[in-house]
Amino acid sequence: MLARARLLYEHKKWDKARVEFENVIFNYPGTAVVDSAQFSLAMCSYHQKDYIVAADEFQRLRTRYPTSPLVDDADLLRCHCLLMTAPRNAGLDQDRTTEAVNQLKLFKDNHPLSPHLPAVDSLLAEADGRLSKRDYQAGVLYHRLGRYQAARIYFQELIDSYTDSPLVPEALFYIAEGQRRLDSLGSAIEYYEKLVYLYPDHPRTAKAKKRVAELARRREQVQAGQ
Repeated sequence: MLARARLLYEHKKWDKARVEFENVIFNYPGTAVVDSAQFSLAMCSYHQKDYIVAADEFQRLRTRYPTSPLVDDADLLRCHCLLMTAPRNAGLDQDRTTEAVNQLKLFKDNHPLSPHLPAVDSLLAEADGRLSKRDYQAGVLYHRLGRYQAARIYFQELIDSYTDSPLVPEALFYIAEGQRRLDSLGSAIEYYEKLVYLYPDHPRTAKAKKRVAELARRREQVQAGQ
């Protein structure tokens, strides 16, 4: 039965192979091959790009056979499935992306010596890119609506959580602009100066420098009039 399942798998007959692997799991529980059959069962769905089903099957391997040497492979592939089922549009619900990030971080804790760590870091970078873009787009939307404090929350979340994102300097600039429009001069200057100091070659930096000079003069005028 297992040999037939593997033969069907090798010939990419995924539906028929799935049935055979399910028969192996059902008829030979507790045997040395059942975890391998469970993994191959998950891979049938994975190859067919049925990532929701595949993610469930990979999770089932971890739950049922936690000591299997295939667990780290299953964990990594499950994370990939979660990312593949999350919307590509960062503005849509990214709950699965967030779940993937949590699981990838857990993977690094559970498998510190795994050869899959470079792949994990690559998936984390992809997931973080989506989530940082989600926060950025929300911040820009609120900024355009004139809701600068709400925008600041999203931009600050981006800055704090995704420090390596190329969107960080944009977030700093937007926060500074919002604070300037709210007449919070000291806070605006602080964020402009952070941008200038941390990203001296960024396209926004020249304008940030001008804003610092303008706001410094305005602050002096305000203080002089008090």
